[in-house]
Amino acid sequence: MALYINYGEGADEATVQGAEWLQRIIADQKGADAEKEFNEKFSAFLVDGVLQDLGPVFDLFVDHSKDLFASIPDARPEERVRDIEGFFALVLSMLLLLDEEEHLDKATTRLCDLFSSSADQQPELRLRLLMMLYNTFNDLPCEARYRVFKCVVDFSAKARLFDQVLPYMEYLDTWMVDWNAYLTIDDKRTLFRDIAQYMQAFGKRLEHFLFLKRYHDSYQGEKADAIGAKETQDLAVELIKVAVALPSVIQFDDILNFDTVKALGKGKHKDLVELCRVFLSGTVSDLRDFNKKNPKLFDDHSLKFDDALAKVRLLSLASIVHGKSEISLSEVAEALQEDVDCVEKWVVRAISEGVVDGRIDQFNSKVLVKTSFQRTFEKGEWSFLDSKLTQWIDNLENVIKFIGEQKVLREGLAKEARGDKDPEEK
Repeated sequence: MALYINYGEGADEATVQGAEWLQRIIADQKGADAEKEFNEKFSAFLVDGVLQDLGPVFDLFVDHSKDLFASIPDARPEERVRDIEGFFALVLSMLLLLDEEEHLDKATTRLCDLFSSSADQQPELRLRLLMMLYNTFNDLPCEARYRVFKCVVDFSAKARLFDQVLPYMEYLDTWMVDWNAYLTIDDKRTLFRDIAQYMQAFGKRLEHFLFLKRYHDSYQGEKADAIGAKETQDLAVELIKVAVALPSVIQFDDILNFDTVKALGKGKHKDLVELCRVFLSGTVSDLRDFNKKNPKLFDDHSLKFDDALAKVRLLSLASIVHGKSEISLSEVAEALQEDVDCVEKWVVRAISEGVVDGRIDQFNSKVLVKTSFQRTFEKGEWSFLDSKLTQWIDNLENVIKFIGEQKVLREGLAKEARGDKDPEEK
């Protein structure tokens, strides 16, 4: 986000310069009477040319800043934009000099409201100013940083400038650590929910899904009335729909473990939760049977059965090759309910999407397997992993033992070559 640079040799001099500039804008926009009124108010804060208190000056400047954005001409606006950015750089430098915490809090809110008041009038300038406001608090561990960031995100989405904020999302987790002492659980949920919606509007489907997951994760262990709230349950429906629709989402055990999704499984949308279980451990036959029992579900939720079938085929392929080093294409075709002549495309797709690590042996009509995606990880899978780890440890111990034996043997041969004898033999 953009940084600001204060101007002027001293605080008083810079503030006077800012007042003179603002006075000229007021005269141009509202006439001599308004200019005179502003000048009288500002002059009252000066004693022998020295400002006694920046707080009232700050408020005066903000009071007369609303119309600054309208002062930018359509032709060659660059100079006026630079002047406005410079003026608000001064205002932001005054912000941190406010003595009272309550005044600072209200002043920050006023600036957020001022900059975000219109998404149509100079939106890019307004967004830069909001970013400057956020960076004003860079070195202060205060609650205002979260509020300003949230304002930045909300305004960028409203002004259709979310792409300018998107690169900063990779720092969100780090920033949230700094904000954590000032964030409530509702703040976090609101942030995750809104960013998920903005990601969806911007066409970032995977990011939309990931932020929805973070939203639902925040409800783990929460009371039933909070989990069962209408908005929460509606977003649980949305989470499942996105998970089903996205080809890249193939892990469903974490989704089914969310308390919000468990609650959804007890209500009118229990069929959606059952669909998740098909992706978790079901087969192509299971999906076809599910569709027969729920013929309207895919259309009602704007989902495509063919896309779901493709995903289940890939997951079924991962299941049938798990723990095997090879499998015939005919076995794969039978499991996927596909013609043998067409099954290779599914194997190729599974390999390209990382569901299976292996290759096709076309000469022998086999799939040679190294590893495959693990759909579930429960007691059986832990036992399998334990046996593998035991085997690897035994192999390593044998290798270490062999290396030790070889070292002793080489040392003995070296002694013989040199004619060395033990001390007792000499």
